[in-house]
Amino acid sequence: MKFIFVSDIHGNVDGLERVIEILKNEQADRLIILGDTANSYDEIENEKICDILNSIKDKVEVIRGNCDTISFEDKLEFEIFDDDVLYVNGKSIAITHGHRYHNREFNEDIFIQGHTHIPVLRKENKMIFANPGSITRPRGSDLKCYLLLNEQEIILKTLDGKIVNKIEF
Repeated sequence: MKFIFVSDIHGNVDGLERVIEILKNEQADRLIILGDTANSYDEIENEKICDILNSIKDKVEVIRGNCDTISFEDKLEFEIFDDDVLYVNGKSIAITHGHRYHNREFNEDIFIQGHTHIPVLRKENKMIFANPGSITRPRGSDLKCYLLLNEQEIILKTLDGKIVNKIEF
């Protein structure tokens, strides 16, 4: 199974449409959005974002971020979560936005969060820490990235497909 992880779209319709292209090009099974999917102030953009997400609701999971409003959530045809744990090839993967929890509060093999807008992929001891950054408003660099996770590895890639970092597990 292949997963695409993105975060901090902040209501950018063009950014989400680019992610849908990546989902298809990478032939991924699931898209995981790690929060701040909505624009806190623009209901028209949020409606467009919800229409896109509802059209792929069988392939998407959305984690609640600090900028995701109740009115945004009410437009979705599926439930969103504060956090979740996925299981891939015997590995447990904690996913959250990052504004409520810290990686030390989880005991999974892999911890993936958003919120900071800074792309990260590193291994400390036996735990992998990852953050795709933001596809629309990156911080710390101009890298707009996503994570690709399959049964053997996790890869941090730019939106144009360049590999930034890769860790096998």
